[in-house]
Amino acid sequence: MKLFYDDEFDALQQMIAASNRTFKDCATFLWPDLKPESAYARLKACVNPHGDQNLKFGQIVSLARYCGRFDALYYMADELAHARPGPINPRDELAELQRRYIEAVHLARDVADKMERLARAPLQAVGK
Repeated sequence: MKLFYDDEFDALQQMIAASNRTFKDCATFLWPDLKPESAYARLKACVNPHGDQNLKFGQIVSLARYCGRFDALYYMADELAHARPGPINPRDELAELQRRYIEAVHLARDVADKMERLARAPLQAVGK
């Protein structure tokens, strides 16, 4: 991981260069409907500060996922004076999801119990 990036274009270039993907691989991933040469030229223009093309935010996210590199994310964190994030530990995420599931099951049980009690109670006129 690079300590700092010159600009967003440097972050994008590093993201691709440090991955196991070539620029042509990344280009055809982003634009599968284009000829490989056209997609390559478009991607090169997108990562060039003087180019006339730009990547959409969603494309940057997809490209980071495809490359398995998060240089663009780190650049954003640096520029916005935030700590660089780390990956989520799958075990921690699973534990949090299990906790929330159990909480939801308990809430559903409590609601069902209350509904049952209300259904058995004699109906009383409201406001008397």
